[in-house]
Amino acid sequence: MSLNNPIMGEGYIPAYQISATPWVTSSLISNVAIQLMTFPEVTRFINVQNVATGAGDSIAVAFTQRGFQTGNFFSLSQGSSLKEDLRTDRLFISCSAGTNVKFQILAGLTGIPSGQFQIITGSSGFQGVG
Repeated sequence: MSLNNPIMGEGYIPAYQISATPWVTSSLISNVAIQLMTFPEVTRFINVQNVATGAGDSIAVAFTQRGFQTGNFFSLSQGSSLKEDLRTDRLFISCSAGTNVKFQILAGLTGIPSGQFQIITGSSGFQGVG
């Protein structure tokens, strides 16, 4: 007799109710570059901050690479941030203006493996993501 142990999937509510495990990075991105940030586990929240020193330095944050082409992204000017309770396993960061723009990401991880998260694309019926 085999055991049918449940698998923690993205809909496993208790994983979002407990304190998240912190995941932090700080990086530079050059003009017109797109950088993929993958999380080892599904996030409970994200905080992306543009910590650039130049007044015109800006970055864009999307959930798919195509989001940059379709206008489905967030723009962050120098000193601004995006703080949201979102579950995702990846973010795409692009440099909209400036060179070597510095950004920081703080994400709270749930313990749900990223392989258990659904693929989010516009072609899969998710409107507004790219």
